[in-house]
Amino acid sequence: MSLAAEAFVSQMAAAEPWPETATLYQPLKEDQILLSDCASTLAVQAYLRMCGLPVHVVCKANAEYMSPSGKIPFIHVGNQVVSELGPIVQFTKAKGHSLSDGLDDVQRAEMKAYMELVNNMLLTAEISRPRYSSPYSWPLCKFLSYQKQWEVRRKMNAIGWGGKTLEQVYEDVSQCCQALSQRLGTQPYFFNKQPTELDALVFGHLFTILTTRLTSTELAERIKSYSNLLSFCRRIEQSYFEDKSS
Repeated sequence: MSLAAEAFVSQMAAAEPWPETATLYQPLKEDQILLSDCASTLAVQAYLRMCGLPVHVVCKANAEYMSPSGKIPFIHVGNQVVSELGPIVQFTKAKGHSLSDGLDDVQRAEMKAYMELVNNMLLTAEISRPRYSSPYSWPLCKFLSYQKQWEVRRKMNAIGWGGKTLEQVYEDVSQCCQALSQRLGTQPYFFNKQPTELDALVFGHLFTILTTRLTSTELAERIKSYSNLLSFCRRIEQSYFEDKSS
């Protein structure tokens, strides 16, 4: 398909209303999903709920291989498939749904800087090999687990975290939380009264760490040092995830 044809298809897709059949795909929740993938999925769910856009969540063992980019989570909306929070934000914006239109240029730049901080600092939260490989039989489970380990090491080396000790990683996470806590202050959201994609991203990571049973509670304990971040997570959970009809 030519670039002009792709642009035309994208424009047509943007003009279509958000369907009730929109679906979000992620790996198996109990046996397979990595901590970072779980956080990314929750961030996308939070973002779509903040936009008031319904989506059905489907867990598949081969979710990352179903994604055209190999990245998860991804959404299937009409004839469009879009993966990861950033592209999904742009996709919904093209459909007229945006959480950051009210920000000025300086605030948008600040929002992007904090999102980059979160993506870099919390990228190390990867779940161990058995959780990833359990849905598959031998020898496929062995191959895929080593492949995932290699991907994790490559990501860690790319951001300069490959040679860090566990304590250094914990300290970096603490510094990230401190920066987020200072930016949030006493506001309900990072940019005052309305949430943005930054709020969705931070919630996805922090809430996942706080509520996932890990071999060590150190990451969660670092987050619990900041009461306003805990209140922030509880606020989003109550506002966008709890059933208000009961």
